[in-house]
Amino acid sequence: MVLLGIWESACVHIAKETIGYMLVNNNSANQNKAVAYVRVSSQKQAEEGVSIAAQIKRIKEYAKFKGIILEDEDILIEKGVSGGIPLWERPMGGKLKRMLNSGNYEHVITMKLDRMFRLVSDMLATVDELNAAGFALHMVDFNGEAIDTSSAMGRFFLTMSAAMAEMERGLISERTKMGMNQLKATHRKFTQSIYGWDVDPSGNLIPNWIEQNYIDFMKWQMKVNGLSAAAVARALNRQGVKGKRGGKWQGSTVVRVTSNPFHEDRHLFGYPLNWGVKPWHTK
Repeated sequence: MVLLGIWESACVHIAKETIGYMLVNNNSANQNKAVAYVRVSSQKQAEEGVSIAAQIKRIKEYAKFKGIILEDEDILIEKGVSGGIPLWERPMGGKLKRMLNSGNYEHVITMKLDRMFRLVSDMLATVDELNAAGFALHMVDFNGEAIDTSSAMGRFFLTMSAAMAEMERGLISERTKMGMNQLKATHRKFTQSIYGWDVDPSGNLIPNWIEQNYIDFMKWQMKVNGLSAAAVARALNRQGVKGKRGGKWQGSTVVRVTSNPFHEDRHLFGYPLNWGVKPWHTK
């Protein structure tokens, strides 16, 4: 039993040292204190401050209800930072970690799951770190209810919700990709612009034969004459040929334009009468 107690104490000590945290000390002035984390993802939200004020108000009300001490200076505001960045790598996320490492706090409060995490892996690792060091993570609005990770049930619901949110983002991405593929297949506009193609008033993509002429010219120069993509780009720039948005050509742009498989469908629209007068024209 003595050996078992020593082993358990060692495990707890290693967990705390690994994540760089200290347990809250026994000073009663530091017990039951919280750090709050507020995040807005866009600069517009940060400038307007509406979302920030709303989050802070709800978090303060929650802390008061729970009897948790939350000072104004302990509310961290992350402005214009994506939730896709791991928490500890964000400016205020790093400050949050340092504050917890001071040993002066017991709780972390945030408004919603997506204010603190977007990646399930980041959420799971962070919650495990907080729990191992004795901190409770509180979420004021978790599908309409408040939860904290000090209980097994709270951790379970948090994990399941994060997994479901990530799955939904994946499904949205798949649906978006399917929609774009359908637009491509029916020659409808699916992106801002494609060199070699124009958009008619009905939203259909149609070949721009002047640009298609230069696409064949680029391919011919590289395949038949052995020029590099960079040399072709320099030749186009000397001739004053502009990109789709008026920019200059780069070797990488030449490669991207000439390798776009979308050009393979241009024959469906019929070639101009004078197509084939140049040695580089292909059908």
